[in-house]
Amino acid sequence: MLASLAARSAARAAARRPMSTAAAPKMHKAKDAWGKLPRPPPGHDHAVFEPPYNPIVVTCGVIGVVCTGYGMMYFGMRHQQYKQGYWK
Repeated sequence: MLASLAARSAARAAARRPMSTAAAPKMHKAKDAWGKLPRPPPGHDHAVFEPPYNPIVVTCGVIGVVCTGYGMMYFGMRHQQYKQGYWK
């Protein structure tokens, strides 16, 4: 009984470690960064994707996204059919 009491006391004493003496991590403060952000010119709500959009670029982009998605699905399903032996 005395040995177990001594073992528990030693374990508890070893478990309580002193606080680290290293410096705490530096925290990012958003309030310090607001002044450094670039502001849009007066009269503009934002500076990204300003209309009017070029209809040729938009059409090509939409067609490209649709064709890419269709092609990925088609070839993925085709691969599975061959892999599982349904198609030879």
